[in-house]
Amino acid sequence: MALRRSGYVGVLLGAGGSPEDLGLAAAARYPAADGTAPVFDRCSDDPAQLPWATVDLVVLATPPAALPEMFRRLREWIPATTVVTDLASVKGEIVATGAALLGRRYLSAHPLVGGERHGFAAATGDLYAEALVLLTPGAAGADERALGLVPFWEGLGCRVRTMSPAEHDDALAATSHLPHLLAYAFMASLGDSDALRDLGGSGLRDFSRIAESDPALWTDILLHNREAVRRRLQALRHTLDDLDAALAEARAPALEEVLARARSRRQQFHFPPRT
Repeated sequence: MALRRSGYVGVLLGAGGSPEDLGLAAAARYPAADGTAPVFDRCSDDPAQLPWATVDLVVLATPPAALPEMFRRLREWIPATTVVTDLASVKGEIVATGAALLGRRYLSAHPLVGGERHGFAAATGDLYAEALVLLTPGAAGADERALGLVPFWEGLGCRVRTMSPAEHDDALAATSHLPHLLAYAFMASLGDSDALRDLGGSGLRDFSRIAESDPALWTDILLHNREAVRRRLQALRHTLDDLDAALAEARAPALEEVLARARSRRQQFHFPPRT
């Protein structure tokens, strides 16, 4: 949808997903010069049925656990000139596997956008506007064809930055993976109390929004990046212990110092536009 919105008139093929998602994708249309036109030229429930010999770029938008098998299948299907990328929010072993199977024409990407909703029903053509996209090449780097992903993302209105897979996973453990785990953990701790259901204000709504994300997907992400997440979790435990002690001893200055430090650090962040 973002490609069509940017003026792309080439062939777009889609595969995989639930029958509902495939139906929505196949029916989706965008404004064209003479009315509207389909977003996808062809959709299939079986990726093997696509005309791979004609494909210049493959974008894999699957849970992390599915990617290694897709890399293996693509190696059999696609021409040597086809570039492959994915949108996984965890890299590490995934990038190493992709680079080993596909070589330097594979370049992993992570657009820092999205929300708790998933599937084609949640798709919008302006999702990537002003977003930051992280490119994480394998150890051997990316070749000239794969580096064409930089203008590809910039053409969708994104800023692009390159990081190593290890740097990516450590940083995203702090800014995405642990926050999701905390939102899930807090909401799980509340139980099903009827007394609380009508008492949620905007603070709880905003804090807990990401706890509506797909549990299966986030189980996959958290397990793939578990070591980095656990390191961040240990650091958080120390801060929680300090807060618990300040509350127990009614030490207002100590409590306010932590809250003020948190406020200052949040104000330093550059967040993507709301989706």
